[in-house]
Amino acid sequence: MTINSTETKWVSLRQGDTGFTLEDNFTVASRAWMEIKKNCPKEYVEIIRKAYQEGYINVVATVPKSDPTLMWDILKQ
Repeated sequence: MTINSTETKWVSLRQGDTGFTLEDNFTVASRAWMEIKKNCPKEYVEIIRKAYQEGYINVVATVPKSDPTLMWDILKQ
């Protein structure tokens, strides 16, 4: 059995990681977010909200390592 290893061209960013937010002179925006639709049953919304607050659910963005905004955020550190 042969296993070839290559480096991935993607990186996963989580809330709080450098590069998770995008910034310009006017706004700060997240690369990813969680959306709960208005028609979601209220009891589900409360369960999801509690799970998120307790850390069971995370918001993650997958972006190319070559993303120029990611590189700029890392260089600014």
